[in-house]
Amino acid sequence: MRLNPMYTTAIGALVGGLAVAGPALADDISLADTLGQAVTQGTPSVQVRPRYEFVEQNLPQGGRSDSQAATVRALVGYSTKPVDGLGATIQFSDVEPLNGTGNYNVPTSPVPTGGTHTNRATIPDPRAAGVNQAYISYEGLPDTRAVAGRQIIKLDDERFVGNVDFRQTMQTFDAISVVNKSVPDVKLTGAWLWGLKDILNQQVRQKTFLTEANWTKYKVVQADAFGYWYGNESNDYDSTAVGNSGIVPGAALCGTGVSSTTNAQACNSMTIGGRLHGSFDLPAGFGADYVGAYAHQSNWDGGNGAINARYEHLGGKLRYGDYYVATDYELMGANSAGTYGFQTPLATKHAFNGWAEMFLTTPQQGLRSTYGTVGGKLFGLDLMARYYYFKSDSQDMDLGHELDFSVIYPVSRIWSIGAQYAKFHADNNAANTLPGLKPGLATGLEDTNAGWVFISAGF
Repeated sequence: MRLNPMYTTAIGALVGGLAVAGPALADDISLADTLGQAVTQGTPSVQVRPRYEFVEQNLPQGGRSDSQAATVRALVGYSTKPVDGLGATIQFSDVEPLNGTGNYNVPTSPVPTGGTHTNRATIPDPRAAGVNQAYISYEGLPDTRAVAGRQIIKLDDERFVGNVDFRQTMQTFDAISVVNKSVPDVKLTGAWLWGLKDILNQQVRQKTFLTEANWTKYKVVQADAFGYWYGNESNDYDSTAVGNSGIVPGAALCGTGVSSTTNAQACNSMTIGGRLHGSFDLPAGFGADYVGAYAHQSNWDGGNGAINARYEHLGGKLRYGDYYVATDYELMGANSAGTYGFQTPLATKHAFNGWAEMFLTTPQQGLRSTYGTVGGKLFGLDLMARYYYFKSDSQDMDLGHELDFSVIYPVSRIWSIGAQYAKFHADNNAANTLPGLKPGLATGLEDTNAGWVFISAGF
């Protein structure tokens, strides 16, 4: 059969067009396949942590009832397979109380003066659900990783910046962060934060900059240098309670030296410092670790002029096999007038100055912590005990002492069970003499017993 010349011309044009377009179509199909594989060959993550917590606080004049919180945290996330160095991660968080909402107090704005049940001791684990992390990462440049979006940022031991993973709702940051390791034995970190999600699931506007350099060439001596510019940009909250003016979500209490200032920038600060640390072997199978750190904090970006304090940490640890004993001294200094204490508003504060959480906010008189720790592994258990002795920096007054205990059993690679306990005893003279530390205030010193029993499972 002879085809119509018009059909022949059309078929020829179609074949020729397909021949020309073939490579482009193949590229589109290849890209679609690659993107599909990036999603289908990604990595899921799941974590579930049920926990029971109790807090007992004994006020000299009576007052708050004890609190019990049975809660469960679920984290569900997914990370795509990187394509040309580009990847994406999304993670959702949900925290639910298992014993209703009437058995413990959850702070509400203005923090920490309000609360859901102010007649009970505070446990800051509210019912909360939302996006815990959502970011794009890029590793297409040599020895460099860049992340943009809501993310976890943990620097060093989290003394200054951490994700507060102890709380059921962790702290995450809306930020652009870059880590570079192109110089041998040196890691450079920089980040710009425009917001954060705090442990109460509140969104807090920020203008914060983080910089850090870590040098790790030798085991026996390693060095860190850091600069943190903390800028809170959230809305104001009025407060008439003594020492609570200037408290906003995500900010630290600046003390009575700035009690007349209630704007969000009152606590903004610049912290510059450094750290030396290392470890070495000793005869007979022993080993030792040490740390020395110093930082100075001053006002920045609208911060009150009273912000002028120093930080010091000296510590040593002796190790033998799975056992260790350590001693540390940490100073959260006060300014010369005793109206401002060194603050770490972005830190994982629960890990420092006692699990009873009497000093999540440094008193305006500053804080000196001297503590000893023993720990190790026994019958498969991770054991730890620590004793704190607290004094003020300004006026050198006894503030109290605390005992902390921890027992954790790592059942397998994906789950563990544990129990922890803290007992703080306040010095009544300081508690009733120094401003802001009177029992019953949000920052007051109170005899406290607290405990936790938990299961953690995840992959």
